[in-house]
This record gives sequence, structure tokens and C-alpha cells, in this order.
Amino acid sequence: MVHLPTFLTLLVSTAPVWAAIPSLPNYRLVWGDDFNWSAGSSVNRDPNNGWEVMRRSRFNNDNNEKQEYRDHTNNVRQSGNGELYIIPTKENGIWYSGRLQSFRSFSVPAGRAMVVQAEIKVPNFSGSPAKYQGLWPAFWALGQGIREGVKWPKCGEWDIMEVANNRGTWNQGTLHFALPGTNTITSRRGGIEYNGQEYHTWAIKIDRRKSDWRREEITFWRDGKVYHNVTGNSINNWGQWNELAHKPYFVLLNMAVGGLFGGAEGPATEGGLGSAVRVRYVGVYQSV
Repeated sequence: MVHLPTFLTLLVSTAPVWAAIPSLPNYRLVWGDDFNWSAGSSVNRDPNNGWEVMRRSRFNNDNNEKQEYRDHTNNVRQSGNGELYIIPTKENGIWYSGRLQSFRSFSVPAGRAMVVQAEIKVPNFSGSPAKYQGLWPAFWALGQGIREGVKWPKCGEWDIMEVANNRGTWNQGTLHFALPGTNTITSRRGGIEYNGQEYHTWAIKIDRRKSDWRREEITFWRDGKVYHNVTGNSINNWGQWNELAHKPYFVLLNMAVGGLFGGAEGPATEGGLGSAVRVRYVGVYQSV
């Protein structure tokens, strides 16, 4: 298996230090963002290689989430030092936050492997402090089919990093998909502890380098360590595996407030930069 390095720093004597998008042995970078724009700027909106910033009313949320997603630099902005901030804020009693999704979608041709990776720091949820109650950051991907009329969960979902204050320093890596012939959700979950005070490199690898789809694999990584593995054989249905491992997916980053996974926010929940999720880079790689 390929060892996934954490990050590569570039140091220039008088310049800030930031994390470049690292190279991976035997892979080429096909898309990425190192968030190296000026302080206070939003994200790259180029439809060929950038991000769409979601606008969604809090009344149209899924999962009982409380935030309103908006396209505003109060909630989505770059640091000027090689970081993206996704910031929950509370204004006049209403929670606002940010959600980004890549315009492009990415798939794995037969005989190749693909890695989707990001370096991320979340608020320190160790001990589930009240000031972060209800915060729910995630790095994930959805099947392109949802943009073309395929309903969730049949479109497929990869939850690469999904953490919440009510779960302390526990990350859940999950595949969501539909039962055969239905749109009823089924899932494959794995998990791992992480240090809530540090940046971590989270990744998923979809490996189609075996001739038999049953031997293809989807693996979840934290800092180069595999903690969850799903094979075509364990799914045991070609149609489901086709949706999970063969179809194109697009990348998402967000910070939710409240909801079924994150739990209800509370009167002590704080917004602002101290409650932000911070991202140094996102990269999508294909084997060579």
C-alpha cells in the first residue's frame, strides 16, 4: 500500500510558512487547492478547477441542522498564510456557516487508484467543551449522480473526516449507499481517535487495480495509517459497488451547527474564528 505523507512545508526566509499540496509516490495530482490567496479573500470560483460556495436557508437543511449556509467572507475566507477558514457565526440569534463543493467530479478508471486527501484542523473537542456544543465539521464527497437527479443515498457518499464536539476526539469514516433496488440507506463505518489540538491528514483511497471488482478496495486513512477498509466482496453487490467505487464524486468541506450527528447547539456555543475548521490543502491524486 502507498504511504500517505502528511504535508510538505515551504520555508522562505522572510515569507510565511504554509503547507503546499504534497506529492504522493506513484501518483500524480489531478486537482487541488492550497488556499494561498490573500488574507480575507474567498475561494477560487473557476468552474474548471474551483469551488462552489453553497447558499441554503436554515429552513431547507437536512439532519435537523440549525445553520444557514451563505456565501460570505465572515464564514468562508482565506488566511493569507495558506489556510482556509470555515467559520460558524451567530448573528441576531441566527447561526451562519460555510459549505464548499468542488465544481469538478473525479472518478477512478479500471486499473487505477485515486486518493482524495486534505490536511485539516478542527476545534479541540477533547472533553466535549460547552463552547463547541453542536459543532460538526466534515470533509466528504458525494456521487455526481446527485447533481443529475439520482437521490441520496443511492448516489453514494464518502465521509472522509466527520467529527463533532459531542463525540470528543473520535473521527468516523463512512460509506453511505442504498440497499439493492431501493433508496433505503445502508452504511459501512469505521473510526479512529485523533489529537484535537493538531492538524491531521485525512484521506480516502479508491483502488481499482485488481481485475475482479470483488477485490477492489476503499480505504480510509489518518496521517498515513489505515483505519477502515471496505472491499467489493464485503459489499457483495456489483450495482452498489459500482456507485461507490466506479462513479465520479465531488469534494465537500463544511461546518454544520446542530443536527442529528453533531447534537443540539447550546446557549454557551461560541461562533467566530476560534470555532472554525481550518484547511491547509485539498488534493485529488490518480495512480500512474
